Amino acid sequence: MVKRCESSEEGRCGVQADVIVLGRSLPGIVTAHKLKMRFGDSLDVVVIDLPRPPKGVSKIDMVTFYDDDDNADEIDNNATQQNLDSYSRRFLLMYAKEFKISIPDEVLNPLNVPHTHNKVFEHTNGSTVPCNNNFHDFEYLTVLEKFELNQYQRLIDEHMINLFCVSKTPSASERKQLLYFDRTTMERHICGALLFPTSREIMRSIVRLVCGVSPSSVSVLFYLHQCYRNDGCRDYIDGNNMKLREKLLGYYRKLLAHKLQESVADITLQANSIKNIRTYSHEQVILETRDEDTYVCRLLAMALRPDELHDIDVEPLLLSPRHADIVHFMLPGRLKKFKIRYETDFWRRDGFSGEILSIRGPIVWAIERPMLSATGSKKRLACLVGFLKAVKYELHKHDSKAEVIEQLVKLFGNDAAHPVNYRESDIEDLFVPRCGDYVALKKWTEEENVRFVEWGTLDMYRDGDISGALEAGHSAYLRVSSQLRPQGATYEEVSAVDIRTNVYGNFFTRVTSKVNFVSGLSLVAYTAAIYVGIRLIKSYMNKT
Repeated sequence: MVKRCESSEEGRCGVQADVIVLGRSLPGIVTAHKLKMRFGDSLDVVVIDLPRPPKGVSKIDMVTFYDDDDNADEIDNNATQQNLDSYSRRFLLMYAKEFKISIPDEVLNPLNVPHTHNKVFEHTNGSTVPCNNNFHDFEYLTVLEKFELNQYQRLIDEHMINLFCVSKTPSASERKQLLYFDRTTMERHICGALLFPTSREIMRSIVRLVCGVSPSSVSVLFYLHQCYRNDGCRDYIDGNNMKLREKLLGYYRKLLAHKLQESVADITLQANSIKNIRTYSHEQVILETRDEDTYVCRLLAMALRPDELHDIDVEPLLLSPRHADIVHFMLPGRLKKFKIRYETDFWRRDGFSGEILSIRGPIVWAIERPMLSATGSKKRLACLVGFLKAVKYELHKHDSKAEVIEQLVKLFGNDAAHPVNYRESDIEDLFVPRCGDYVALKKWTEEENVRFVEWGTLDMYRDGDISGALEAGHSAYLRVSSQLRPQGATYEEVSAVDIRTNVYGNFFTRVTSKVNFVSGLSLVAYTAAIYVGIRLIKSYMNKT
């Protein structure tokens, strides 16, 4: 049992436990729940919930799911096994099964839900093109633009496979490639591989949607890792993309978080702000609050946002100056979400599905908002939701209603001029390491020989990306249990974090992925230079 001891001084108290989880974020309560369920009373686990909510929590609309045992048991086993192939859905299914929660098809397999793919793409100059296929097919581009954009996406997928999908120990050349990608920016990579401005702007929009920051602030390696989690970069704009739909609509998060919080309620303690974290005799970790209450444990699992660590004094043995520097300079990803509601879905009357992709803005990406009722029936509201073009932090409270309505009127006609309701909210659920920090961050958060503190949940998406938060908490649980009870984790728990992607393709695709206009022009230039050099040498030799 958790040991509590009252101090002789008024208002002072202390708590001793085997493991303390600092922070009640979704990764934190996943870690605590798994430890509690696996080890029970044989391991003392405490969750410390700080009094004030974290700054910048994602404001995402929630939907209610029909929650009973009969409905949950209707999940088809074959469909479940098929979806396990997608890493981003694996954790959703795992915890849905544990808590007997049914997940709608719109989340698990949106491609299998019948709907009209009649979307609108808007160019930088304001011209619009309808498209009947998924956005990532780019049918609306010119032949040359489509070719180089598809080639670039294939190239990204190949880099992803080469860097992350290897079962053997990376070679020296592979390590150098890893470091190369980490020391270059995404913007430089885009400009080095894409020739046409439309293709570049589309990729920049994709990077903003994925990371919440401009391409110049994202390392290629960090972006590739997000593609790796989502089975390839070609799923980010539409189709079977899970991450954006989760972040946008908040599917499943509210109910899941409620179930997890109920599970750990009896081991959750309210605490004042933490002042410092230190060690004692190299055997314990001690957390002290500002009113000098103490919490003592054998191992501390951090589940705070990186910016929440700024006001906590952590002993260098637990957080080295180099690692503290990495945490301090992690950039918060930032997007603005909008929701606009109308009396009727007039876009469907005109044959459109309500889905938008624009590189002009202010709307960058939008879909028609589905609603699930408490009875399990499905219907659609006359409502569009999506992301707005990134704005500077000091302007994040600026309301873009007039610009959004103007854009929708241009796309769908005058019916869009009179909405019933409009709302914007900030989404700040991702922290992006600096371009040169990603390798060090991954190495640090994946170490299993850290004796006192588990930092794995720093390398995470926040609650907006449900599968990412579940992944962070599950991985932290595995590392904590491996330190305290090496034989504790089951095969199913360990195999859950073993990523396998479905983007290998055939040999011809993998070879041709490296061919694009930029590389082609470079090859022509080098070939011409070699040819001219050979002719000059021959001419010189003939003269002599």
